[in-house]
Amino acid sequence: MSIDSYQYANLSPHESLLEDLRSLESRMKDELGREVALIAYEKEERAGQQQQE
Repeated sequence: MSIDSYQYANLSPHESLLEDLRSLESRMKDELGREVALIAYEKEERAGQQQQE
């Protein structure tokens, strides 16, 4: 698996999902004692097709 196969996921239209991520980041900070950033990626269609060829 290559990171080149992924791109950032656009979650802007899904405010409830963004709020869930922010909530989990806050919970992780409380439990771990340090800042955590959760980043959403989605698999690129093109990259997956190129790997199969």
